[in-house]
Amino acid sequence: MNILITSPSLNLNENVSGVAAVTSFIIKSNKQYNYKHFEIGKRDSEKRNLWWLLKFLSLYLKWFLALIDPKTNFIHYNFPIDKRTVIRDVPLILMARFFRKKTVVHVHGGEYMHNTNVPGWAKRLLKQVFSGNDTCIFLSEEEKHFITSAYYCKRSFVLPNAVDIKDALRFERNEQDFKHLKFLFLGRICEEKGLNFIYDAFAKLLQQGFQISFTMAGKGPEEEEFVRKFSELLGNNFTFKGVVSGKEKNDLLKQTNIFLLPSFFEGLPISLLEAMSYAQIPIVTDVGAITKVVTSENNGLIVETKSAESIVKAITLLNSGETGLINMSKNARETIFNKFSPKIYIESLNKIYQSV
Repeated sequence: MNILITSPSLNLNENVSGVAAVTSFIIKSNKQYNYKHFEIGKRDSEKRNLWWLLKFLSLYLKWFLALIDPKTNFIHYNFPIDKRTVIRDVPLILMARFFRKKTVVHVHGGEYMHNTNVPGWAKRLLKQVFSGNDTCIFLSEEEKHFITSAYYCKRSFVLPNAVDIKDALRFERNEQDFKHLKFLFLGRICEEKGLNFIYDAFAKLLQQGFQISFTMAGKGPEEEEFVRKFSELLGNNFTFKGVVSGKEKNDLLKQTNIFLLPSFFEGLPISLLEAMSYAQIPIVTDVGAITKVVTSENNGLIVETKSAESIVKAITLLNSGETGLINMSKNARETIFNKFSPKIYIESLNKIYQSV
């Protein structure tokens, strides 16, 4: 069967996106089906100008042509629930329904997930999507329950994300790895990932005499601003890697040991799963499906959203050594190996396809 799967660009030099990472993982790992990627979404370097508007409008023509293509048997539609994607994607999903294409709507969190203050127009559009007969995939039972209750979703499954663990299986940490805390941010570089609060937390810790070693990797619309701010704050103790992949990313995950992601909203970040598979201790917020993976003081630390002080407390706790860093590290690793392996994920995904 041929499956048309949507996401932003899969080229890491053009776009850093959790949805794109999930899509790349599915295409690479699932050999039972033939996937054709359909690019939807702005690339990181694109400006919202006239050219971007023309490209945006042409998207609907390209989608129409894809729908009437007899080779399009099935659609896997990746759908983060936020303002821009609701405006852009709901018409595309409804077009697929009009052409009677069997569709799986794969929900990836977003600012409207668990949000009761969604604008009325957005609620009406979301009800159009979820109250239909399309099958939906959610990242956690909580997300499934919320959407089912709010928007009357009829057919749904829960499927947490997974990551490739081949290289991570060959790596182990020891107590010496935590002699110095080495912090890592890996992902899309934008304010919504909590980078301003990481900056404020580091500034407070420096005032208290902490030594901070921080590496930031990724790409995004506010890359230049945050590279400048952290460079000025930390000097030679800050490293910016840009976009990393393959061996370079794996080496970076081995060389650092504390993963920072105090996001305002998420689905289930691939970067978090990757970091934990390399026995990194995550400091994260309770958003999206993150607490389905991270249990505070067991395999990571949960901090308050938009709170530099909460990040300071978490880092101070880790630095004190009272939390048993090596045990948290091992627990993080085992969590990924036991619950988020590629084999389990692909088997579950194919069962969902077959049910449709």
